[in-house]
Amino acid sequence: MFCRLEVKLTALSSSSKNTETAGQPLSRQIFQQQKRFRSKINIQRPRAPHYERAKALEFMTPFFSDPKANKSPIELCGLNKKYEKMQKVEVNPYKDFLARECLNWFRSSRMVGFFHENSMTMDDKFEFAVPLKKQNIYIRFYSSPVVRAAVTNTEYEAIIPLYCSKVLTVFSPDCNVTKMHKISRKFPQLILMAGILDGHLLNRNEFLEYGKMSLTSARVGLVQTLQNAGGINLNQQLTHHQSTLVTRLGQIGTSETVIEESDK
Repeated sequence: MFCRLEVKLTALSSSSKNTETAGQPLSRQIFQQQKRFRSKINIQRPRAPHYERAKALEFMTPFFSDPKANKSPIELCGLNKKYEKMQKVEVNPYKDFLARECLNWFRSSRMVGFFHENSMTMDDKFEFAVPLKKQNIYIRFYSSPVVRAAVTNTEYEAIIPLYCSKVLTVFSPDCNVTKMHKISRKFPQLILMAGILDGHLLNRNEFLEYGKMSLTSARVGLVQTLQNAGGINLNQQLTHHQSTLVTRLGQIGTSETVIEESDK
């Protein structure tokens, strides 16, 4: 068959003028077909490796101990180590002095206000401090570490979460909530968050509402309500049993003294 094909190609090449058109190259294409694996691959329980591969894996297994074997994810976290480093308390005499001053302001002030401070120039702060000082209200700037060192293990420890950002603190020995709120409304950079009145930490609404109240008028109204509910002789009704007991004891005491004098 090869001989016949060779003779035929030779004849065609001799008779044709163009040898390139005499024969065409044979196409050689590789036929590929994908087949599914015979069994399903088990990811949770894989098959044991081949003997040669098992030897290679055993040879590459490290023989030294892993330093991270018995450590929890918290101990391996780099951010946790950075946080512990930040939490270390550094001994600083100036910081202790500021902490004592801050605690003294809290304990000697009847009213304390906490303002969240946005971007604000020193000129605006000065304009805010001047009218406050005329009303016997003073501004103080304390950082979060100083406040934490000052109020830890005290009755003011609940204010520590307020100092997670930049906070402006105002102190006053008097209850000047209305005047302070009227002045702060002119400065939109300051947002009132909470306050302390008479040793009680209040939120913004309670702080403003309690500051507007007059204790004298409230007490007078309470007394009038009690008198109207119990009648005009409310005081006598409340102290009836005590006064009766005192009079009876007085009578017994006087009768005994009279009997002793008569015996003599």
